[in-house]
Amino acid sequence: MRWIVYITLVSTLLGARLAVADDAAAGRHLTVADVQLQSSYPLKRNIITTCFWVGQGTTGYDDTTNYSSAWDEQWTHSFGGVDSPTLRMNTNSSGTFSLPKKFAPTRNPFYVALPFNDIKFPKLAEKYVPWWNQKAHNSDPYKSQCHGHWLMIQYQGRVCFAQWEDVGPFRYDHASYVFGNDRPDTYTKAGLDVSPAVKDYLGLSGLDKTTWRFVENDEVPYGPWIEYSEQAILYSAIKAEPRTKAE
Repeated sequence: MRWIVYITLVSTLLGARLAVADDAAAGRHLTVADVQLQSSYPLKRNIITTCFWVGQGTTGYDDTTNYSSAWDEQWTHSFGGVDSPTLRMNTNSSGTFSLPKKFAPTRNPFYVALPFNDIKFPKLAEKYVPWWNQKAHNSDPYKSQCHGHWLMIQYQGRVCFAQWEDVGPFRYDHASYVFGNDRPDTYTKAGLDVSPAVKDYLGLSGLDKTTWRFVENDEVPYGPWIEYSEQAILYSAIKAEPRTKAE
């Protein structure tokens, strides 16, 4: 009964996504015109965007490893394996949605990193995070209120949605950029890390400049980014409702 009530409530929020589903299944990429947004989060324009992945090892210029994330010590295990950008399926053409070749991910492969950690910098979070809930922080100061939040990313007319799953590139305290008007200020000027799935879907090649903004959960349209975990279960149930009634 609880699931029936839950699905009924979420159906109202996700109903508008069903019209987009056929286009997504047919391979048509979403554009800004396809998306209906009510929230007023600002656009972050011309942000240098780099690629990172779950399980990434050290590089010559960065000692960071991504076996764990800032908010999940068992990130690689939780994801199901190393999300290698080279060992992938469905990468025959630019913009194709890709997945790891050797395993099925158990978490959303559309993920990003932004340079702020609300758990480590709660005072900055209280000052800058628009959805900050002080009561929730007081109840559990080690639970992130940024982890999992949705972003919309734009590049050359294409639109992609992804979840905030890690912290970077390079900085961990740059709330004035992530939520304010400052620009990224690391030596690479990069301000957004995206997963291989995001990179391939948008057709990114390296240090491309994208535009991004935060969105609310109920603004996320149907797409390959919503086919994992609980959201996939809910969407499948909603799609099955007409068939169940007919039977």
